[in-house]
This record gives sequence, C-alpha cells and structure tokens, in this order.
Amino acid sequence: MKKNNSVKPIVLWITLLCGLLPATVTIADNGYQEKGRLNSPDSWLSEEFKRQWGLTAIGAHYAYARGYTGKGITVGVLDQAVTPHAEFANKLKILSPKDIVSYKYDEDKSGNISFGNHGNHVAGTIVASRDGKEMHGVAFDADLVTAKFLGNYHNRTEAMIQSNVRVINNSWGVRPGYEVDERGKPKRWPNGTVKYKQVTLAHVINEMEPIKGILDHLSHSPIPEIYDDLSGTAGLLRAARHHKLVVRSAGNANNYNVTWIDAGIPFFFPDVLKNYLSVANITQDKELALSSTRCGYTASYCLSAPGTLVYSSTGEFVPKSGGAINEGALNRGELEIDSSYGLKTGTSMAAPHVVGAAAVLMQRFPYMTAGQISDVLKTTATIINKEGKRIHEFSGWGMLNLKDAIDGPKMFITKDDIPAEFYIENSYTDTQFVANIVGIGEKVEAGTTVERVCDSIECTYDYWSHDISGHGGLTKTGKGMLELTGKNSTYQGPTLVEQGQLQVSGGIASDVTVHKGAAFSGNGTVGSLIAKSGSYIAPGNVGPMNTDLIGTLKVNNDVTFEADSNYLVEVARNTAGLSDRLYADGLATLKGGEVEVRLENSSNLLSKPEVRSLLGQQYNILQANKGINGQFTAASPDYLFIGTQLDYQPDRVMLDINRNATPFASVTKTANERAIANAAEKLHLGHPVYESILMSDTAPQAGKAFQQLSSGQIHADIASAQINGSRYLRDTLNTRLRQADSGLASQDIKADQNGVWAQITSNWQRTNSNSEANGYRMSNYGVFLGADRVVANDLRLGMATGFTRSSLRGGDNTSAGSDNFHLAFYGSKQLDALALRTGVAYSWHRFDTERSVAFGRQSDNLKAKYGAQTGQLFAEAAYGVNPDWLNLEPFANLSHVNFRNDGINEKGGAAALTGKKQSKNATLSTLGLRVNQNWQTQDQLTVGMYGELGWQHQFGNVARDSQLSFSNSDVSFTVNSVSAARDAAVIKAGTSLSINENTQLSVGYNGVLSRGHKDNGVFLNANWKF
Repeated sequence: MKKNNSVKPIVLWITLLCGLLPATVTIADNGYQEKGRLNSPDSWLSEEFKRQWGLTAIGAHYAYARGYTGKGITVGVLDQAVTPHAEFANKLKILSPKDIVSYKYDEDKSGNISFGNHGNHVAGTIVASRDGKEMHGVAFDADLVTAKFLGNYHNRTEAMIQSNVRVINNSWGVRPGYEVDERGKPKRWPNGTVKYKQVTLAHVINEMEPIKGILDHLSHSPIPEIYDDLSGTAGLLRAARHHKLVVRSAGNANNYNVTWIDAGIPFFFPDVLKNYLSVANITQDKELALSSTRCGYTASYCLSAPGTLVYSSTGEFVPKSGGAINEGALNRGELEIDSSYGLKTGTSMAAPHVVGAAAVLMQRFPYMTAGQISDVLKTTATIINKEGKRIHEFSGWGMLNLKDAIDGPKMFITKDDIPAEFYIENSYTDTQFVANIVGIGEKVEAGTTVERVCDSIECTYDYWSHDISGHGGLTKTGKGMLELTGKNSTYQGPTLVEQGQLQVSGGIASDVTVHKGAAFSGNGTVGSLIAKSGSYIAPGNVGPMNTDLIGTLKVNNDVTFEADSNYLVEVARNTAGLSDRLYADGLATLKGGEVEVRLENSSNLLSKPEVRSLLGQQYNILQANKGINGQFTAASPDYLFIGTQLDYQPDRVMLDINRNATPFASVTKTANERAIANAAEKLHLGHPVYESILMSDTAPQAGKAFQQLSSGQIHADIASAQINGSRYLRDTLNTRLRQADSGLASQDIKADQNGVWAQITSNWQRTNSNSEANGYRMSNYGVFLGADRVVANDLRLGMATGFTRSSLRGGDNTSAGSDNFHLAFYGSKQLDALALRTGVAYSWHRFDTERSVAFGRQSDNLKAKYGAQTGQLFAEAAYGVNPDWLNLEPFANLSHVNFRNDGINEKGGAAALTGKKQSKNATLSTLGLRVNQNWQTQDQLTVGMYGELGWQHQFGNVARDSQLSFSNSDVSFTVNSVSAARDAAVIKAGTSLSINENTQLSVGYNGVLSRGHKDNGVFLNANWKF
C-alpha cells in the first residue's frame, strides 16, 4: 500500500460472513425437519443416513456438518432410463423423456418383465433426497439431469455436454466373455461370482488402436448419427474435453482383469486424464470386491468406493388395475413404476459415491475446475492396500474419503508423483496447482459449458488444512484469499502468489514468490521469500476467520524485498514492543521497498493520534541470522514531525515510532519563528504547545502555528517603540532651549529670561517586516509642560513633565498600549556663538499587551500588564552663524537611552509567555544643520520659518529583542522586533508666530527616516515668557 492511509490491495474483509454460510436447518416438502447441525457430524447420523453404509464409510456426515451437501450443483447420469421417484422430487430433469423405459425378461421364461432400475439406483446413490425416508444420496441437495445411454448415444451425450451439468456418472459398460464349463455353463468362483475371461492391457490396446483416430476426430464437434456405435465412447471423451468431470465405473469383470475401453479413455487421450476418474468397488471390509475390475493401467486416475450391497432407490413395475406384468402390458400403458428401494453390488454402485462426493466438493470449492476436484478426490483418498503404496494396481489412489477432501488437496501432483508402472505418457504435465479464488460475483471458467458465477464465501476466502506433499507447486490467482493451515506441507514446487492473497498459518517447505499487486501473510513457516515490485508482505494472520492478528512469519532460508515492494507491519495497541515480525534463518536482502505500519486489526496506516500514542516504542520487525544486506526505501506513515523510522543493525531491522528528523524550525520563515520553533523543540511531551505542533498536518499549518506563537514579539515591539519614541521628549527640550536662547527668534526679540511652555505632540512609527521579524505600527500622542529661567551668566535651567499614550498594532493580531509619564531636567550655556545644551529625563510606562494564538488544538487569548522605565541623557553643541539673510546652526548631538521593563507574565493559556526584568541601551549621535529666518510684519508680529537636516547614527548593537520563555517551562528564547536603523535621516521643519513679546506659537514636523523605519511627528508649541 502506497501510501498514506492506504492498506494497499491486500484483501479487505467487509462481507458479512454469516450471510454466506450454509443453512443449518432445512424442512423438506413432506414436513421433515433436519436435525443435523453445523459443526456436529454425529447429528447427521440419522436412520436414513445409516441405511446406506457408504455414507459413513466415506465420512459424508463431516461434510454435512460443514454445510456442504451439493446444493447448487447439477450432476448428470448416463445410464438406463431414470424414471420419476419420490427421492428425485423437484430435482430431476430427463433429457430424453420419450425414451422407452429399460426392462428385462425374467429368467423363468414366463414372459414377464422386470423394470430396469439400474439408472434409478445409480441416481439415488448420488442425489436421493434427505427427507427422513429409507435412504439419501451423497449429495442430497444437488440437482439431477439424466439421459438414457443405451441407443441414440449421440443425442443424449451431446445434450448432457451442453447442459449445466458439471460431473457425469457413467456406470454402464461392456463385460468380457466368461469362461464356460464342459456343459457350456459359465464358470463361477466359490462365492458365486461369474469367472470372466482374462482381459489385459494388450487386449484393450488392440481394441482401441483401430478407432483411436476417429474417436479423437468425433470428440471435437457434435457427433453425427452415422457414428452412433462410437458416439458413447466419443461422447465421454468430448465431455471431458468440455470441462466436465467424467466418472466411469471400472467394470465388474473380476479383480484379476483390467478395465475396458470407456474407463481407459485417458490412457489413450492423456489430455483428458485430469477430468476423468475410473472407480473400483470395495466392500465394507475396505477390500476390493472379488467381482470388481481392478484399477490396473488406470490406477493414476482411479479411485475405490463403496459398491457392495449398496441400498438405494430402485423402482418396480406394478399393474395399474391388476393383470400381467409383461411387454404387452407395458406397451399398452397398463403398467406404472412404483418407488421402491433395493440392494445392488458393482462398480456401478461405487462410481455414484464418487460423483456425489464430487458434487459436494464443487459446492465446497466453487472456484475449482473439474481437474482440481479430481485431484482433491485422489490425493485425499485413504490408502487401503497392504503395502501402503500411494497408488496401487488394485485400488488406485485408495478409498474415497470425503471427510478429508473437504479440507482441500493433500498433494500437488506432477508426473514425478506417479509410479513409473502407472504413468501415462503426457499426463500430469501441469506442475502448478492454480487456486483461482476469483471473488464473490465473478465468473469462473468463463466461456465454457461450466461457466458459473462464484457466489459463496469460499469465492472470497478459503482455507486448506492438510499437510500438502508432491512435486508440484501452488499458484494463487484471483482477488480472493487462500489460507494454508497445514503444519508441515512438503510440496516441492514453488509457491507463486500472482493475485489476491495467500496466507500460511502452518508450515510449507516451498519457496514463495509474491508478484505485483498480490499479498502474502501468515504466522507460519516458508522455505524462502521473494517480494517482487508492487507486492505486499504481511506477517501475522489477516483474514475473516481470524481478523488481523500479530504474528511472526518464519523463513527457513533467505528473504528478499525488491524495489517498490511493501512490507506491512502491525503493532500492538497496548503491549509495548509487540509487532509483526519476519524471521529468516538466512540472509535478508533489501533492495528498497516501503515498510507500512498500522495498528493491529486496522486496515489503515497509523493515524497521527495513533503514532502519538505509540511515541517512543521500538519493534523488531525483521531479523536475519545471516545478516541484513541493503535497506528499505522508506517507512510510513511519516507525518510532518512524527512517524516511523527504521534502525538498521547487523542482523535486524528495528522500527522506531518517534519524533522524526524534521526540525520544527524547517517550516519557519523569520528569525523569530525559528527561535520559537527551537524553543518548542525543547518542551516536554505533554506540553500543550508541543503537542499541538507535533500533530500538525502540513508544513504551512505548522508554519502558521509558529507565526502565531512568534507574536510574543509584541513585547519587543513595545520596548523598541519606547526607545525610538524617547527622542520626542529630548527634541522638545532641545527645541525649547534653542527658542529660549533666541535661537529661533529675530534680532529684535530678546531672549527669554524666564518662561513656561506647553507642547502638544503626535507621532507615528512604522517598521517594515523583514527576515527577522514582523513590522508594526505605533501611534503616540500627548502633552509636555515645562518652565525654565536664567540662573547665572547665560546659564539656563528648567524642568518639564508630560503624559503620552502609545498604541501599537503588531503582526498576527497583536496589540499593545502604554500610558507614559515623563519628568525631565534640562539646561543650556551660551558661550558667544557656541551653545551647549543638555538634559536628563525619566519616563514611567504602564504596558498592556494582548495577542491571540489559534492553531491545531491550541486556542489562547493572551494578555499581560507590566511596567517599564526609560531613562535618557542628551548633550548638544551648536554654533550659530548669523549672516543678515539667514541664521545657520551646525550642531552635534549625542544621546544615550536606557530602557528597562519589569517581569512579563502573560495569562490566558498554555502559549502564555513570561520574561524576567530586562534592560536595553541605545547610544545615538546626530550631526546636522539648522536654518531659520524670521520676519516682522507691519502689525509687529514676528513669523519664523526653520528647518533641520541631520544624519543620525546608532552605535553598538541595533537589535531590539526580548528574552522570553513559555509558562511553566524553563525553555527560553529571544524574540526580536525590527532592528533599529544604524543610520537614518533627520528632517524637521516648522513655523512660528510671535503674537507679542511674551507669547509665541509654533507648529512643526519632526521625522526620522530610514529604509526599514519611518517615524513621523507633528507638534503644536506655546511659549510664555515673563
């Protein structure tokens, strides 16, 4: 499964299994209620069952207890005419209803006749209903199609071939001549059995050779009527070539003889051997009946089955209104056939047991072909020969064993499994048993006369529980799942998983290769394992009968994962370190592939919450005693910050579920975001901020989280804004000193001796975002008041106070406000044209900040209130040059600002920040030139214009940062406001109006401009002197 919460095409079990299981109770039309129960074989041993000893002998009740009764399968009988019988109610279809019923003359030469009930007996052994009366057939729920095999062979056989019949019984054949005594009477054995003449394989070959070619020709198309004498044999060959399973009685020519032509067809046409079975007759003592022909040269496709004194449906003539039972009465319609029962012996009675068992298996294994059903019947047969041979000339593969057959094949047969004395050239050429479990609703053997829709649970999931041997191998096709539960399967061919899923819950010695799109699972043992590109390997049990169980898949030799293969690993929900594991005694070669991890009983990759719950767990998922060569390509899931990682050691691969190698900082954009990300990395598991970031889905989502968390920059912003804004107070004082010393007055206005003044100020700061921090905007407004006087020779001292309010809007929905209280002392000394000015000021701030943080599961509204102070000292030297037309004043200014804040302690959630008391210094110089000129109006008013242009330079560190940490954590980090400009332009301009000699009003602009910082202010000033 590639990738992302997808279990790749491993079979997902979503079917309601109970809706697909066979019914446990049936009620017949006569009111009979079935007492047999699922999983209880003995509950099926009714009196009706026991009357037919063959049912017990083959273990039919074990099949019934599993729900398999032949339901949905149609069997065919080519025999004497089969007539309606109580046992065939609602299941009989006669292809030749107009044919004359079979009969024979009584041996007493009275002219009376007896009903030919051979066909009825055969049909009853196969399908007689289980209705509480007399007896029932092996496949009592199967349907029946019959045709009279004697005469008109071509029509009957072709009709059977073209029908939906899947298995055909033919228990009618030709016997060899018998030996006679000197009186011409048949010789008999001591038990009364007729002594037939010797029939050898040479006799059969001599009989077949002249007609072999024409039989082959006739089998490829409907048989013309002119070949009616050959159409019976050719029809059986044609049926086998049309995917029907043909079951032929071996014959009743004594067990020293071999079977005749019809049972021997595969000997001469080995291409149909897989669809053909010959059947010998055994007694209740499990010995070949004296009258039964031996398997002989047909042993490689021959079975033995109960055929001695078998009780089944028969029938007999009865007159409708009294009278003789003879041919005339039959022809006049004066006779009817009554349902009756009787005992019969012969291979004709043995073959129907095999046909009934085949029908049961066709229900049990709906995906199997006729040849595969034949293989299951043969390989599960019970060995009954005294030598213990798997195949014997008398009994073939052995006695039919339906109990074992319902658990699947016991051997994958190739020619190497057939003893040389019984091997037929060009037979058993298929070396792989193909398990094509197609899936419910899919067609099987499409385009043939046995095409059908697979509609039972076995079409999706099936299991075989035998230890499987043989020289053949297994190929798994179809989208369904097959499970092998046998503990010690030794079959020697390869195991090829080409489609769907194969699970080994027991042990196989075979080498397993899993192809693209297919899956292999289990907690058993295999020989070696190769995972091809696009394949899936899933240790543990996966399927509807055992859900998803964690387990270890053992490989006796090497294991190889090719590029783009998939290794699916389940980990336990509550048990530390418990996971699926692949254990190899050999070398593990890893050419790539992906390890996909999911929780037990889950079809999806681990979700982020599941990964989080397992964080810190480690699992041994692959161990190879001869070492690990190579690596997987990746492990998944691997979410943004957490996931699965692989740790390669010399002899194993460990799976770690942990914080991955992706740094939090990798998703950030600014220095502040990186700082907060690096700090968050150090938070402990369980911290809400850490957990929220850890569970981020995407890099943009995590980046947004850090962007919001970095909004703690507001604390650095408000501090930086106060340092920057401190210049308004010193500029106000400096301007007052210049004005008081007549620096802004005309020659006709005297300098102030004493004065008071007031200034209303308003300014705006704006910084641009950069790679370090987000920009901010701040506005500031307020008023300054002051008074000063001359205390000595041109020495002026003064004091000022004021109040301002600052409002700051930062990035990511942050804001801050500050109430500012100011106190200053200032003075100047005029030395001719040289003016010296200085001042000291102190400001008290009351900050209130607010910011919102919302990402993932984190949603906080964070507020803080704390105090701060700004102290500053400034000094200036200016030299006045006063030509008649303009006043010039070059100057040099030096100032030092110290800002310090009280501790920061935000409230409002886990993302709250704290900060200790901190201090920040700034030293600035300004070099520039001032110009001014005054004019006096006719009304004795003085108007002044002035301007200033300067270069401001900041010394030392220009960073404006704050040290912060998360609440309840000692992890600290630094957030930066936009750094102060190293160099900036100072621009001032204004105008003044002296209303009289004591009062002056002025208004002006004051700006500091740099690339990333804009500071603009306006003011209104009033001065009074006295």
